[in-house]
Amino acid sequence: MTDYYDLPARPPKEKRDRLGLLLLLFLLLFLLGLAATLWSLRLKPGELAQDPLLSTTSLRAESTAPAQAVAQAPAATPVPEPEPVVEAEVPTPEADAAPAEPEQATEPAPEPSLPLFSDVRWRETARFTGTDAAGRSADFTAYVLVGDETWTFAKADSIFAAGLAQPVDTAFEKLDLGLGICSLTRVIAIGAASVEGTSERNTYLSHTRGHALKAAIAADLPCEPGVLATSVLDLGYNRAGVTCPGGGRTCPDLTAPQRPVAMILADAEDPDTDIGEALRAGIAAHEAAGESVLPDVDISDYSSFNLR
Repeated sequence: MTDYYDLPARPPKEKRDRLGLLLLLFLLLFLLGLAATLWSLRLKPGELAQDPLLSTTSLRAESTAPAQAVAQAPAATPVPEPEPVVEAEVPTPEADAAPAEPEQATEPAPEPSLPLFSDVRWRETARFTGTDAAGRSADFTAYVLVGDETWTFAKADSIFAAGLAQPVDTAFEKLDLGLGICSLTRVIAIGAASVEGTSERNTYLSHTRGHALKAAIAADLPCEPGVLATSVLDLGYNRAGVTCPGGGRTCPDLTAPQRPVAMILADAEDPDTDIGEALRAGIAAHEAAGESVLPDVDISDYSSFNLR
């Protein structure tokens, strides 16, 4: 075994060389680390403006370049919207004085129809239309005196009122015609007699009653002479049998509806209309439909139909 102290000693120069190399190696490593640190820290706050690529000037130029390009680009010419045309109003003295109100189209008010009668002393009993042989039509309206007033039995100058012991002296106290009747074509007075008595006597009474009523109507018309024609419809006597109570020969109370104080108003547009034919056809159609022209009687039950 060799003693440590017996080993040969290393030369001192070789030892110094090794120490120098180590120091040199440490120095190189330090410089490399320092260079790496400086390279990583090359963009310090104070050095930003020194980099030509990352300077604030270049950044500002790049950021403003699009805006400058937009500003330098020619702006599109805006198309002006057309202004509404306002027509100048020419002032007038009336317009300066007061504001004009819009005129409203108003239809003319219909003229009030004139009454056929001056009061309510006549009662309407039927309305119907008839046509003559040529196809011309006329409108008809039938009226009777208000109430149960009829011709007095066996008389042609007074009327009988139900409930009165004595007949009324004249049949025309309630004949008050109005101006509206003058616009019609014709007024037809009806003459009729009941079944009681002889046929000759009743025919005479029917004729006389019709003409008496026609004369009263003509005298009471509020029209100019010749404006409204008047006629008589002579029906003759009624042929419907009546059984009088107690076997009596006459019973005026029961046969009173067969003696009406009545008239028919005719209105035809065509002046050539045959009123007689149109009246007969209209009454026949009205009664065929189950309606009555006169109260409680049928005109078809009378012995005649003579319009003159």
